[in-house]
Amino acid sequence: MAAKSKGQATRAHILKITRHLFTTQGFSNTSINTIIKATGVKKGNLYYHFASKEELGLAVLLDAQEEFNGFLSDSFQGENPIDKIINSCEMLLQLLQKQNFVGGCLFGNTALEMTDGNSTFGKIIQDVFDQWTTKIEQHLLEGQIDGSFKNDIPIPALATTVVATIEGGIMMSRVSKGQKGLADCVMILKAILRGSATK
Repeated sequence: MAAKSKGQATRAHILKITRHLFTTQGFSNTSINTIIKATGVKKGNLYYHFASKEELGLAVLLDAQEEFNGFLSDSFQGENPIDKIINSCEMLLQLLQKQNFVGGCLFGNTALEMTDGNSTFGKIIQDVFDQWTTKIEQHLLEGQIDGSFKNDIPIPALATTVVATIEGGIMMSRVSKGQKGLADCVMILKAILRGSATK
C-alpha cells in the first residue's frame, strides 16, 4: 500500500479527531474552533479539505460507515449463521469495552440529533442501519435454509430487533459508563437466537 501524502494524512487526522468530538459532544455542540484546537491544524488548512462544518460532518459519517462495514464483514464469524450473528454482537460489546463506553455509537447519536432536520445526514444513517440489518437478515435466512434456525418471527422483524436491541444497549452503557446495559442485551439476544436454533 502506498504511503499517504501529507494532504491525505492531514485529512485523515482531521476526520479521526472530529469523529471523536462528534461522537462525544454531538455535531451541534462541536464548534469549528473546537475542531481546530483539537486537531492542531490552521483554519485555512481545515477549510482547504472541508468547505464547511456540514461537509466535514458528512465526511466523518461516510468514513465511519466504511470502517463499520469493514468491521461487520470481519465480525460475522462462526460455524453456523446463528453463531455468526452472536459473535458479531459480542465483538461490538468488546469494541465498546475498549472505549470504556464513552460516546456510544456515532450513528445512533447522530440519528437522534440530526435526522429530523438534515435529510442528507439522515440518509447516511439509514444506509448504515439498512446494511447492518440486511447482513443479519441474510444470516438468519441461511440458518432457515440449512435448518439450523427455526422461528416463526418474520426474519426482517427479527433482524431489526437485533439492531435496535444493540443500539439501545449501547445507549444504556454510555449513560452508566459500564458494560451491564449492552452486555445484558447481548445475553438476551443470544438466548433468543440460540433458543430458536436446532441443537
